[in-house]
Amino acid sequence: MASVKAWKFNDSAAPKYSSDFDIVKRAVLQVTDIKNNNNKYYGIELHQAKGQKADAFRVFTHYGRTDDLETNPDAGAKECRFFDSLAEAESEYSKIYKSKTGASKGYKEVALASSKIGSQKARGGSSGDVDDKTLAKIQGKKAEGAAAPAAPKKSDLASPIQDLVKYIYAEATNALTTTVAAKITANGIETPLGVLTVGQIEKGEEILAELHKAYASKKSSKTKLEDLSGEFYTAIPHRIGRTRESISAAIIDSLESINQKQETLQLMKDMLAVNGEGGSVLFDDQVDQQYKALGAELAYVEQGTAEWKEWAEFVVKSQVKSKTIKVENVYKVRRPGEWDSFDGKVGGERMLFHGSRIQNWVGLLTRGILMPKIAVSMGVNRTDAGWLGNGIYFGDASCTSAFYTTPGKKKTRFMAVARVGLGKRKEFTKITYGLNAPPDGFDSCHGLRHTKDRTSQFEDDEFVIYRQNQQRLEYLVEFKV
Repeated sequence: MASVKAWKFNDSAAPKYSSDFDIVKRAVLQVTDIKNNNNKYYGIELHQAKGQKADAFRVFTHYGRTDDLETNPDAGAKECRFFDSLAEAESEYSKIYKSKTGASKGYKEVALASSKIGSQKARGGSSGDVDDKTLAKIQGKKAEGAAAPAAPKKSDLASPIQDLVKYIYAEATNALTTTVAAKITANGIETPLGVLTVGQIEKGEEILAELHKAYASKKSSKTKLEDLSGEFYTAIPHRIGRTRESISAAIIDSLESINQKQETLQLMKDMLAVNGEGGSVLFDDQVDQQYKALGAELAYVEQGTAEWKEWAEFVVKSQVKSKTIKVENVYKVRRPGEWDSFDGKVGGERMLFHGSRIQNWVGLLTRGILMPKIAVSMGVNRTDAGWLGNGIYFGDASCTSAFYTTPGKKKTRFMAVARVGLGKRKEFTKITYGLNAPPDGFDSCHGLRHTKDRTSQFEDDEFVIYRQNQQRLEYLVEFKV
């Protein structure tokens, strides 16, 4: 079969084509190939012109290097192939699609809530298999767009709460957009190709789970990890650079790098979830809307009051290995659903610490602490989820929890103080991987800290629960070290 001529878009010698056309089908493809230093996109569309008989159908393609789209959305090559019948056009479309997604090329289709490449008519429309959650957001945005936006009003929130909300949103946004090739817009998480769907992020999680399995098997070759890393970046565009050195450094080949990517995906899901029905709180910077989207009740504890002194002293005096923590601010936290579901019958309640990176607090305040999928502690690789299995970890020493925190722009960090129902504790001095629940007859596990009088594999006391309703966040402490 003779090859079909591909005309450059807007070539004056190409067949004339009506500006009034329908997009019959379309796909956005992406491939990141670590070994060959490729990071490319390929958009393909099938058009049908209205009221035109000759050359009424065309296959429109737009392709190039994904990195170039960040600085120039119109970068890349655009071509058109013309046909008199739909059958011929569909055949060519299918031929190109199969060629690009075949084993030799390796492109994968990307699901986008709003595309940024392709023909001008296609831009802004969805592409690929758009999941129900994303469809609901798209419909919600359309409905909202019909109404005139309300004029911003002066915030009713206390000034310290406004500052806290703005701070944690800014840090979450910055962490995401400097890692992933994306920016936050009124539409959501926007990559050079377009706005990612929830389903696309979940594809990234599936690939990462496969990568973790390959890493844990200890039998996988470097090539296998390279290939899976490329698949991950194909699904979730990252800023990985253009040089061979930066490409090589991007290979996901350690438990720490797997954990970092898992945190990035969780951050993306958190940011999409908190973006709410209007889909604009990350972009508009209206602090009252951002606060409402968190779904948590926050109250500032005035410095110098008895309550402030109680919790500031609790944090400072709980330090064991170091004495460097300086408490800056204390906030009360109440997540209504978490408080309602808290199991007060377990007993053995203690106020314990949970530290996390600065960018994670939007998500933690919104959905609470999740069971970890992958964990790395104190620079030592853990297998499974943690030294005492797949649970939620707390500490009784603030200096230990502070290790898991990172500073923000203001040089401050955050840790939570949670009420934890430990009930009957099973004590351990040896690391025990693979636990999904405490041993029969117990409600929690306690890794005992190594001391001069006690030999233990745990450097710090670790308290682990395996049901989320055994804990609730009660305070958020902002501090410096």
